[in-house]
Amino acid sequence: MDSLSRHYHQLVGLNQDWVIADVQLDVENRTLTLSLEFLGDRVVCPECGATCSMKDHAAERSWRHLDAMQFQTILTARVPRCSCETCGVKTIGVPWAEKHSRFTLLFEAFAIDVLQASQSIRSAALLLGIDWSTAQVIMKRAVARGLERRSLDKVRHVGIDEKSFGKGQDYVTVMTDIEQSRVLEVTPDRTTESADELKSKKVSGTVYLILGDTVHPSSTNAREGKNTDRHCFCPGIRNNSGLPL
Repeated sequence: MDSLSRHYHQLVGLNQDWVIADVQLDVENRTLTLSLEFLGDRVVCPECGATCSMKDHAAERSWRHLDAMQFQTILTARVPRCSCETCGVKTIGVPWAEKHSRFTLLFEAFAIDVLQASQSIRSAALLLGIDWSTAQVIMKRAVARGLERRSLDKVRHVGIDEKSFGKGQDYVTVMTDIEQSRVLEVTPDRTTESADELKSKKVSGTVYLILGDTVHPSSTNAREGKNTDRHCFCPGIRNNSGLPL
């Protein structure tokens, strides 16, 4: 690998199994294309994790990466396919992107930062050079990754409250971790069914605080203002967790 390839190898964050085989700069279209190549003949099955032999390579794919200066950066590669005795022929995973994604993990992380700092999804998508639906897909994947690594072990008190959003009288019902200031679950509307759906997602060892200007019509106890061992109904108390609800 020459010095330029080593430079981009470090910037992309590749491991020793991959190298930068070619670098193409298109000044007119302001794109930088990095062609990646897999080294070695032993691969890991993405289904069972077994080490197995490489069968062949899939068709070339491309991924949008973080821009280099003013140039849109694209990674391209023919990803190896493994021959697993248990799972059959499978395309292996790549270290820079999730399965089926057209963007690298670093680009998606940057996109989430832009989305959080923008007033709307449309304005963020414009800055990122993507469309609205693509921004939605990136957000859904980010939420899925967060939920996968989320731990509920230290949750002791959760709050259930309604939140209006948009220009009209549209509502969602929100379950929050009071002490760690984070949203745990959200359901559409503010009906009895919405609250019951949240309470069905039980968190072991927690006490539920039903918050709001008015008592949520979530149960007979709530309507009667009664407390139980695991549910404390607090009409007139707003969410003080600091969450942007």
